Amino acid sequence: MRDYLKRQQKLFSKKQQQRLEELKVMVAGTGGLGTNQALQLQRIGIDKIYLYDYDRVEISNLNRQLCYGKKDLGRLKVEAAAEFLREFDLETEIIAKNEKITLETGVPGDIDIIFDGMDNFESRFILDQLALENELPFIHAGIEEFFAQIMLVLPESKLRLKDVFAGSEKKETPAVFSPAVTVTASLQVLEALKYLLQFDQYLKEQLLHIDLLSNQMETIDLK
Repeated sequence: MRDYLKRQQKLFSKKQQQRLEELKVMVAGTGGLGTNQALQLQRIGIDKIYLYDYDRVEISNLNRQLCYGKKDLGRLKVEAAAEFLREFDLETEIIAKNEKITLETGVPGDIDIIFDGMDNFESRFILDQLALENELPFIHAGIEEFFAQIMLVLPESKLRLKDVFAGSEKKETPAVFSPAVTVTASLQVLEALKYLLQFDQYLKEQLLHIDLLSNQMETIDLK
């Protein structure tokens, strides 16, 4: 086990810790959710992170997208995020993919799960379809103001993302607050790991709804 992971050692069996350090993931979108996901995933010592995005850093990104500062304005997000993460000099391999997610996107053949870091349902539905075609689990999260939802979609899941969120359309740009984004991304990472490390309790055909203003979480059965 890597030396910097000692404080988490007691949380996992040796088999789980080994599995954790072998995990390879795809983070689709390096905005608020995606940068928070990548930082968490790197810190827990997974093997490889593929970052996907095609946008450039804008001033409005800086309140919640943790890999960027003013010096990065105008830069490609994936390149700036990869550079930021590599500066920590930890063992996780960071691979930057400057491309838009489409139905023709080539999903890396070695990944264990796809993380949703997108900001619209059109792109999320594409991700869900890519996950289904490649027989991969897909962990969705979305956030607006102080409210968020998380859903784990497995290759064998009867309900896909579109079945739950059909009709969802892109609204005007929503208000977002960095602490709420960080909490949501952290819960997203935790739910993915509970599944991947074979803990008994994880979201199974369920939607986790989070109200961060009133400190309430509700698990909604989707069966």
